[in-house]
Amino acid sequence: MSTFKSSKAYCDWRSRVQAVGGCARPVKLLRRETTRTTLPHSGLQVRTTAEDRSVWVRCGTRRAAACPSCSARYEQDAFHLVRAGLVGDEPKGVPATVADRPTVFVTLTAPSFGPVHSRPGHRPCACRAWHREADPRLGSPVDPDTYDYETAVLWNNHAGALWADFTRRLRRTLAHAGGLTIRESTEVMKVSYAKVAEYQRRGQVHFHAAVRIDGPTGPGSRPPAWATVAVLTEAVRAAATATEVDAQRADRSGLILRWGGQLDVQTIATGPADRSGPDPSAETAQADRSGSAETAGGSAGAVTSGGPGTVQAVSPGSVQAGRVASYIAKYATKSTGVTDGIDQAVTSEADIAASGASPHAQAMMRTALHLAESPHLADLRLDRWAHMLGYRGHFLTKSRAFSTTFAALRGTRAAWQIAQHQLDMGGPDVLVDVDWSVIGFGYRTAEEHHVAAQIAESIATRAKDRRTGAQGRQPLSTTSQHTSGAAA
Repeated sequence: MSTFKSSKAYCDWRSRVQAVGGCARPVKLLRRETTRTTLPHSGLQVRTTAEDRSVWVRCGTRRAAACPSCSARYEQDAFHLVRAGLVGDEPKGVPATVADRPTVFVTLTAPSFGPVHSRPGHRPCACRAWHREADPRLGSPVDPDTYDYETAVLWNNHAGALWADFTRRLRRTLAHAGGLTIRESTEVMKVSYAKVAEYQRRGQVHFHAAVRIDGPTGPGSRPPAWATVAVLTEAVRAAATATEVDAQRADRSGLILRWGGQLDVQTIATGPADRSGPDPSAETAQADRSGSAETAGGSAGAVTSGGPGTVQAVSPGSVQAGRVASYIAKYATKSTGVTDGIDQAVTSEADIAASGASPHAQAMMRTALHLAESPHLADLRLDRWAHMLGYRGHFLTKSRAFSTTFAALRGTRAAWQIAQHQLDMGGPDVLVDVDWSVIGFGYRTAEEHHVAAQIAESIATRAKDRRTGAQGRQPLSTTSQHTSGAAA
């Protein structure tokens, strides 16, 4: 590309890459733009021009493994979305009073399906060895022949149903705590949440969620006085303990799925630091602790280890709202973490062998394809979700009343860009009609892709330096206003 770099064509190409933030697979569009100029305040058309232009736009993926640039933007949007629901953001339609609502950070895990290689702390693994952090055996079964792969895949597939049952039981438990019926409770309070799904090393999904109690109309109203953090914490524990979902194995035998024995419930504390907003890409100690947590013990058939009386809280205390928002946003951009970013379905043993996944992940994918052959499990669509180890849910979800939406954030950004374009074209009296058609995807050569990745890294570094410098120089009030505006 040395000759190309010195040409005008390279300068044009580089400007396009910079315009999409170094996107790894930009969508190339043909833009046909018709501009109609009108007399001010009259609506009378005086001139029409047409122009065809080639335009690149971002691929828009959330997965960091597929496109670091677009996933970074998604992460920033997710951070501001979650943060608004924790500390409030008036420009986004979330009152600042939500910072005073009872709110907890909950981690719900999967049960054990057999001992896996782990680092339990001050004792060796179940295999009697001491594993290092980079040991590729971590998360894989100690004895693959006795590991309950079938239930492990079915648990992942029903994780969304477990969450739905948990939220129903949580609302019911809170109503009983206030001496109310379910119907009566809807007249005095509303439960809202934002959650993210994360894969453990053993390939099981677990959920992290910010759960908040509002008044009956959402964040603009106060909950009843009896709805305290302590009441919410106990309700979460009771609901998690009671949650169960009925399923079937391949042989049609019944199966009861529950949460695992580890339940982490922490109070979310708000403070001045949360108003300014930390770097959403920052690693947190909490993320590192929860990301490496594994359920190592138990037998292959220990499906009910999350049953009544066995769920216990760990790591009691509180966590800052800004860290929760950073944590949820970060993990919303991850893939499975055990299948090396597989994006498409696997349909055969050959696809699985070519996936590059670990032997343990490949075993889970093969199990999913085997289960998909059972007619009574067809509705689970395990063949479609085998590459996700059976999980078929969204990674980041929230209840409607928790905060703003991705659509609102992106709409505000698009409206600003349109307004800037109109100013460049001559002001509000210029009307622009645009038709789009797709003409290509990605880059032509590996060298172009490599240079684009370097540009993306450079843009990300400069953006991080600006954030760090701005937070270091500006007073708290100014920083808060700057952060709120950047989300738009």
